Amino acid sequence: MKKKTILTTFALAIFFIGYNQLISEPNGAPAGYSGSPADGQTCANCHGGTATTTLNAGVLTTNVPAAGYVPGTNYTITVSIAGASARKGFEVSPQNNSGVLMGALTAGSGSKIVGNKYITHTGAKTSDPGTWTFTWTAPAAGTGAVNFYGAFVNGKLNTTKQVITVNEQTSTITTPTVSATTVASLTNTSVNLSANINANGKTYNASFLYKDSAAVNWTLVLANPNTISGSTNTNLSQTIANLNPGTTYLFKACAWNTGDSTFGAVNTFKTTNNPTSVNVVKALTINSVYPNPATDKIAIDLNLLEKSKVQITAVSLDAKENIQLLNTELNAGDQNILVNTSNLNSGVYFILVKANNTMVSKKVVIQ
Repeated sequence: MKKKTILTTFALAIFFIGYNQLISEPNGAPAGYSGSPADGQTCANCHGGTATTTLNAGVLTTNVPAAGYVPGTNYTITVSIAGASARKGFEVSPQNNSGVLMGALTAGSGSKIVGNKYITHTGAKTSDPGTWTFTWTAPAAGTGAVNFYGAFVNGKLNTTKQVITVNEQTSTITTPTVSATTVASLTNTSVNLSANINANGKTYNASFLYKDSAAVNWTLVLANPNTISGSTNTNLSQTIANLNPGTTYLFKACAWNTGDSTFGAVNTFKTTNNPTSVNVVKALTINSVYPNPATDKIAIDLNLLEKSKVQITAVSLDAKENIQLLNTELNAGDQNILVNTSNLNSGVYFILVKANNTMVSKKVVIQ
């Protein structure tokens, strides 16, 4: 009797092992299990349980911008399933309510296309999280909103589903308009530049770039004002000193943010040879800003031609932070100013020092 019981138990174990092998999909789900209205099936159909809608927004994500997708553009889709060491897998499909594929899919590492409009894993993962990335090419203009339907499994009986929607970009992004970049005044060692920039409804940093006509690299100086916004022209100006007499320079105006720059036309000017023609005096120079990188304090060594009201401001590289660090009157001559930067977030900043309508800048890193 005991021998018979052992044999029965062994047979049942073999059955359940085979059953689990049968209902699981370690090498990818078959087509039609994304959980879309047209499919009506999810991972639960093979792995058991009930595929509830996950509230974790990080399971299925895209890098499609908030403004919407640009038709024909490639975007990265990411599946990230968190949890213990159970086997994890997925199936995702971008469809409309009738089940028609929207755009095109390209498999990434560890994924494959099934049934033309579905993407799934090629091998179950036990890492925490289990992560896959693949490419989606946005559909033609006029398609409108696209739903990404996803079904996910994290071990037997633990299945979820999610749908995210990406919209089509409906308006063309307008870049800034840079115009009327001119020389307002000129001496043997300095120049005053002016320009008009229309931000066309966005916010940008504003600057001038210049270089000796024989040089390779451009030098950037922030304009005054150094940020622009709105939909009307902003008049910009800046004085550049320490130029070489009798030298031809190239210059242009620029509106920029991180990864987004618009330049005006390149123009030229030539400093004079006659020292007596100097009518713009260098009222302010910055000798050094240290330490760089800095944490809670920075020291600024500067020189003032005369007693002046000095304003020191920190402007972040993305122009979202514009914080005044000092506003006081200082005597002429060399000055060492210690300013508190503990209230600045980590990042790259321009330290702007203004005195007697002259503004100079130094770039620092705040850790």
